[in-house]
Amino acid sequence: MFSKLVSLAALAAVANAEHWIFGGTKLIAQTRLDSIVNPDAIGTHVHAIAGASGFSNVYDPDTLVKSNCTTIPVQPDKSNYWAPQMYHQAQNGTLTPIPTSFNIYYLVRNGAKNAKINAFPKGLRMVAGDTNRRTYNASSFADQAVSYVCLDYNNDHTGDPNWAERPNFFPQNCPDGMRAQVFFPACWDGVNLDSPDHKSHMSYPVDAYNTGDCPDSHPVHLVSLFYEMLVSVDQFDYHGEGTWVLANGDTTGYGHHGDFQNGWDIDLLQEAIDTCTNANGNVMDCPPLAAVFDQAAADACVLEGSIVDEDIGLDAPINRLPGCNPIYGSGQTESCTDIAVPELKPAQNPLPSGWSELGCIAEGTSGRALPALTMKDPGMTRAMCASYCGSHGYKLAGVEFSDECYCDNEVKNGASMTFLTWSECSNHCAGNSYEICGGAAKLTLMSTANPGASSPAPSSSASSVSSAAPHSVSSANTVSLSSTAVASATSVVGTPSAHSAAPTSSTSATSAVLAAPPTASVPAGWTAAGCVSDNSKRALTGFSFSNDAMTVASCVSTCSSKGFSMAGVEFGRECYCGNSLQNMAGEPLPKASCNMPCAADSTTTCGGNWAMNLFKQNNIAIANPTPSSASSVSSAAQPSASASAPSNSTNVSGLPAGWTAIGCASDVPSRTLNVDAYTSEQMTINACIAHCAERGHSMAGLEYARECYCGSAFVNGGGAALADAQCNMPCTGDSAKICGGPMALSVFKNTAGAPSKRGHKARHFGRAAHAHSDMF
Repeated sequence: MFSKLVSLAALAAVANAEHWIFGGTKLIAQTRLDSIVNPDAIGTHVHAIAGASGFSNVYDPDTLVKSNCTTIPVQPDKSNYWAPQMYHQAQNGTLTPIPTSFNIYYLVRNGAKNAKINAFPKGLRMVAGDTNRRTYNASSFADQAVSYVCLDYNNDHTGDPNWAERPNFFPQNCPDGMRAQVFFPACWDGVNLDSPDHKSHMSYPVDAYNTGDCPDSHPVHLVSLFYEMLVSVDQFDYHGEGTWVLANGDTTGYGHHGDFQNGWDIDLLQEAIDTCTNANGNVMDCPPLAAVFDQAAADACVLEGSIVDEDIGLDAPINRLPGCNPIYGSGQTESCTDIAVPELKPAQNPLPSGWSELGCIAEGTSGRALPALTMKDPGMTRAMCASYCGSHGYKLAGVEFSDECYCDNEVKNGASMTFLTWSECSNHCAGNSYEICGGAAKLTLMSTANPGASSPAPSSSASSVSSAAPHSVSSANTVSLSSTAVASATSVVGTPSAHSAAPTSSTSATSAVLAAPPTASVPAGWTAAGCVSDNSKRALTGFSFSNDAMTVASCVSTCSSKGFSMAGVEFGRECYCGNSLQNMAGEPLPKASCNMPCAADSTTTCGGNWAMNLFKQNNIAIANPTPSSASSVSSAAQPSASASAPSNSTNVSGLPAGWTAIGCASDVPSRTLNVDAYTSEQMTINACIAHCAERGHSMAGLEYARECYCGSAFVNGGGAALADAQCNMPCTGDSAKICGGPMALSVFKNTAGAPSKRGHKARHFGRAAHAHSDMF
């Protein structure tokens, strides 16, 4: 068991000592690189790496300080901090990396001699801990410096040895995650910036691993560095020894270690050490650091260089650890002769030939900035969007909200080419977390002079963006659709003219080739209901999706499976579902107005230009179109009673203290809660509230099942009360709860009083009040 060697007197001496914390620091990379131990090579095991965007497998301090950004909120700290990735080993032996972040501490501890504390020298690198250690020596400061804490905020485990801080993994799960901790040596020999073992040029103080005076052999006392790797083990099951595995194969936890390479503005670090005597954890209490604090830049920072081209388990469990790392204690052996040495690959996907990224712009004030064409894909990248827009003849492409793509030839609806600060686009791409795909009502904008030269867009089963502006194309791109073109067409996606052709330009030609879909092409119990009008607010607002495999049958089947009684196909590849016609749309049109071939069945039509082939269940009568709020779902759009519907957002339990459900409210294209936002395939109500509360916002709203918005008041004309049924989409991370609807927010408010500006030391902090009494 872990023995603390710090006396009560020493504890009293260091209590409230000067320190600051970079809390909740996100990773810049997860990859098998280590520029200290394995320079200019592939590393031995996967690391979770935080800090500067210029991290690579070679450490050059002059290059590192020129990094574009860092995940540390104090941007002049271009250092890198890393530790072995922790994996969950399932009972079937498969391995999944566990979500991780860091709390990084800088502590000023002078010792009894009151020695001057120095900033890290330029070029310093060091390692604490030993990747090969599998035992514990209670008298070794180096062993004491590695420890674990099992977090449980709802129960007091004081005095229980099973929950005490320890040097190895816990024999139980941790309800609020586990902290894997490393304290670095603070004494330097004054000469060597590194050593063959990456440790000998450094030493722990003579008194204890975390405080005291330096030995004569290492006389230069540096600022003390300590970091906690917060590992979300609570997201996984625990089934005994071997559940938790470090990337080096260690199942004991003794082999945990930390690496550090210096990239600080050294003068700034020294100024902070010398002057921030009142800092007690909060960076904002240290004026030199507070002056350069930029959390937005930290959130938007992505790796500039390369990662190892191998599967480390981020998308699906893997069968063995990357590299040659047999799992300790399993009897497993590996000759590793079958393991090929992987290559490096760019972390960010290159854009198609001829395309370039311009910067970050704001969405339009009265509609979408790029309204001509849109698509949404769970694998969205910048390259995917640029390729998609280029293949449809557009020269501008914009990505937004991680997975949305918009196309046009100019910015419209009040948008401009005035570029925002780069960090205002901070949403990581859904298909590649190393890229940025816009932000909250912000577009990462790309352009090309020759869109026709772009490679074809990858096919996708993605859903369309329901809040998108009309799919209209400028008159310059309008081309009539001849009968020959229609007869040979197999996909509207590959025919830019199909989206731009007005019905009158091709009526006679298409009517001879394409017929309205027969009733036989739809599931039993459904029938065709003719060609009807649509508009930008949408006739059917319950659910929508778009893909290149669109047929009448696939659209109707999808709507039916989701409990809707009406389905409509439009623009060749778009499907809309609902229970009634909304927004003054749905007026009967001539059959020839629905003239676009289905993307996957050119013998039948899938609507036209703002014209929809409508289908309905046989027992449903079609009422006259009725007006409703723009882009919202009426109470009739709730799935039928036969469908299993989750509880509405106004009837929720288990909310964080002080938060209350307000109800369903309207959103607007420019967003009514517009201060901060993020999207997630694991979205829950509490996750959104926690995100907003952490940033000091008193209101949280959820929309489209996976989007979270924050603010302190409704703005931009939104926020009007809607019927509860208009918030009808199950949360992607909790299907028993509702997370808004199309342009409809499930709103929650902190009624206990607006929170103060976020305390930066509390960001994802993972700290119980009683923990680590020896740290402060």
